[in-house]
Amino acid sequence: MLSAVAARKARLAQNQAQTPPQTAAVPPLPPGPTSQPPSDFRKKPSSHQKPPSKRKPSAPAGNATKKRKGQNRRSSPEPSARYFVQPDAFENQEDIIVVNDSDSETSVASQDTPSEGEASRIPPSRLNPRPASRKRAWSPSVPLQDSSDEEVEDADEILILDAINPPPDESVPVAPALLSTFRPVLDQNVFRLGPSDLSANKRTALLLSAGDTVALLGTYSITVLRGTVDLGGVSLNASTTSYPVFAPRSSPIPIIQCRPHKGSSSDPAFLSTLPNRVAAASKDYDAAIILQELHTGIEGLGRICRTFDGFFAPSRWHRGRVTFDLGLDTVYYLTQQTSDVVPLDIPPSWDAAVKAILPTSDQGTDATAEKKMVYIIKGAKNTGKSTFARLILNRLLSRFQRVAYLECDLGQSEFTPGGMVSLNVVEQPVFGPPFSHPSIPYAAHYIGATSPRATPSHYLESIHALVQLFNLEIQSAAAEELGSDDGRFNSSIPLVINTMGWTKGLGADLARKVQEIVEPSHIFSFDASVGEEWDTTGRVDTLLSPSELGGPHVQSVEPVQRPSTLTHYTAADQRNLSILSYFHAVLPNSPSTSLLTSPVAASWSSTLPLCAQPPYELDPRVAFDQLFLTGAGTEDVTPSEVHRALRCSVVGLISCQPGTLDSDARIDAEDDARPSPFYEQGVLPPSPHTSKCLGLALVRAISPSPSSRIHLLTPVPPHLLGSARVIVMGELQLPVWGMLDYRTLDDGGDIAGYDREKVPYLRWGKGEGAGGERRRVRRNLMRRAQM
Repeated sequence: MLSAVAARKARLAQNQAQTPPQTAAVPPLPPGPTSQPPSDFRKKPSSHQKPPSKRKPSAPAGNATKKRKGQNRRSSPEPSARYFVQPDAFENQEDIIVVNDSDSETSVASQDTPSEGEASRIPPSRLNPRPASRKRAWSPSVPLQDSSDEEVEDADEILILDAINPPPDESVPVAPALLSTFRPVLDQNVFRLGPSDLSANKRTALLLSAGDTVALLGTYSITVLRGTVDLGGVSLNASTTSYPVFAPRSSPIPIIQCRPHKGSSSDPAFLSTLPNRVAAASKDYDAAIILQELHTGIEGLGRICRTFDGFFAPSRWHRGRVTFDLGLDTVYYLTQQTSDVVPLDIPPSWDAAVKAILPTSDQGTDATAEKKMVYIIKGAKNTGKSTFARLILNRLLSRFQRVAYLECDLGQSEFTPGGMVSLNVVEQPVFGPPFSHPSIPYAAHYIGATSPRATPSHYLESIHALVQLFNLEIQSAAAEELGSDDGRFNSSIPLVINTMGWTKGLGADLARKVQEIVEPSHIFSFDASVGEEWDTTGRVDTLLSPSELGGPHVQSVEPVQRPSTLTHYTAADQRNLSILSYFHAVLPNSPSTSLLTSPVAASWSSTLPLCAQPPYELDPRVAFDQLFLTGAGTEDVTPSEVHRALRCSVVGLISCQPGTLDSDARIDAEDDARPSPFYEQGVLPPSPHTSKCLGLALVRAISPSPSSRIHLLTPVPPHLLGSARVIVMGELQLPVWGMLDYRTLDDGGDIAGYDREKVPYLRWGKGEGAGGERRRVRRNLMRRAQM
């Protein structure tokens, strides 16, 4: 590689030969032992320049001198030559490489455009190199090398090849991934059907071949009439059961994939529900499914929480990519992946881990009843832990009629809003994000926060009470209650436990204690990815080993990072949506016929905001026996100020066993001198072993007078409200979206018929508190020590 000094000499000699210098020529010096010029050599001033003054200039004068010097340099047409210019052997070579002079001691301006003679000797690809891919020829940080240390030909060849072959362009657009391989053809493999006798909604029949994939966005119900299809990693066989599916853009959407047909040649009996032309055409395909519109009102949650506006439909930028109309109002057929739609991808390692725990069909009922089936999923946040827990739940429901689900994650609960640990008994697979299936849990306990940091003992005690309840009631009731004979096991109920993603410090200690409480048979551990901090002392594979006698089986699971396209929706946004979905949900009013069933919401009342819905008006002196406050700072709330704390708060409705509360509480509450309901400062909530949470309620208004009234909004059915005699207030708050009237929000009008300036709990405009104004920073002012 040419040295910088030799290249500089060649260029200066060439410039001197083409343009005569403006100053008198100086005879060259004899070659010395080194190629570096003496330190006392200075450039001779030009004839038109004024000799520099020997007096030391002041600061303003120095700046002006530098400015005039720069102007003269730019106005100089040709640079002046050095004193030590001498003939060089590289001058006559044709493959000469010009290196710009960057020496600070010279006054020669660097030239970006080569001269005419230089351009004739440089390859065309080097005339206009790409700025991004251009390799720097010389750097002052690299040690200077002599040209005699390496061959000149090799150096020239390397530099020229680097310029001729630039790296490939990284801005080449990438084709979007293909989501649906199914090619719909109307009246050939797609048949639009009319409403059936059971439902007035539109239906569409799809005939699929083996390997076909279908990606659908929206809300729909799917029924498999022939063959087997996979939906979100779960196999659905031919039956008359319809499964509701909720596929919004805010979460990965499940993909329908057809499996090869392995059944007998005879058609199933339920194909008779289809028209003759559809039943006849289905014989040439591997699967036949029915898609039906699903009108539940859940789409209105996007109007209430504007962060998720229109999340059940393609965005306005990608609506043109919907290439086929299925004839269903709530379903959109997607062919290619867009920037805001991500498919639900099940890694092969997940599939293998779940298959290892599923019992085979040849195992008897007694074998499964005696086997302990408690599966706990542990790991850090944003590793796919909740998705994996939902996959295990759905896979187990293909072999068992009921599966219990213990939710220990207070921030991202699956079947309830945040702030609760709950135990649910599930009978049907769930296809959708957590906000799409709020339910009435079999048993739950209200913690009142999205983290157990403030009340860790109450958190552990609540989990312990739910595990005891599962062992004593659910398992014994499963052996006595017989379900339908559909080929699935009904003598035992597996338990799936989802834990929180807090794995450091106090979170690691709580995770170890939760594992000791539940005594799992299988542990699925999500290892942290490279680059993430992880407390090795809290990893589950360091606590128990499979080789230990009677110990659980530990399985490491591959973590899956959250898709980058979904980072627009934060965890706080998902929690807000879950709370709003819960308060707008319509839960079943009639009691369930089975004691083990956890009713799930089938529709949402999103036509009216919470501020316009009619509330329950109660007399707290009669309706409630006691009030508890939990969380940081609540111990400072005095009884005279408790009515102010309750306004616009989210409370838990607690049902306690008779005789477990203080017997004097009811008597003291009847005294007019005490506020109602009875509240004692600094008292802990009821014990989880003698109480349970029925649901949440919103205190929309409360009056502090002795004849006070309280307005409550709750989706809890009326037949359960009678047993809720205790209310517990925690740190959980209603999102701001729930306080607004989305009907007049765009126009800036009133809220539920009232002027928005007079509506309580809301402040409009600029903040008036200290520090509310915008902070102003002056970057041009510094202290003397900072200069």
